[in-house]
Amino acid sequence: MMKRRRNTRNRRRLQLLTMFICFLLCTGFAVQNSARKIDAESDLNRITYKYYKSYYVETGDSLWSIAKENISEEYANIGEYIAEVKDINHLKGNTLTQGSHICIPYYSTEHK
Repeated sequence: MMKRRRNTRNRRRLQLLTMFICFLLCTGFAVQNSARKIDAESDLNRITYKYYKSYYVETGDSLWSIAKENISEEYANIGEYIAEVKDINHLKGNTLTQGSHICIPYYSTEHK
C-alpha cells in the first residue's frame, strides 16, 4: 500500500514537472516570436523615399563598384541595381567613361 502511494506521488510529481517544463518552453517561444513580430512590423512601418544623385565617374570605376557602394536593401540583388542604373542613364553596355556623370538611385528614411 505504501509503495503504491509513493508510486502515485512520484507519477504526479513527474506530471507536474513535465507540465512546468512545457509551460516554460511555450512561454519562451511566445516571447521570442513576439519579439520577431515586432521587428518585422517595425521594418514594414519604416518608410523610405527614393532619390537620385549625380555620380562623377573616376578612373577604375565600374557599374559593379558603384553598385557595391550605393546599393541598399530595397534591391533584391546587385544585378537589379545595375540594371536600373543602366536604364536611368540609357547605357547599352557596361562601359563607363571617365570624367562623365551618371545618375544613380538611393533610398533614405529622410523626406527631403
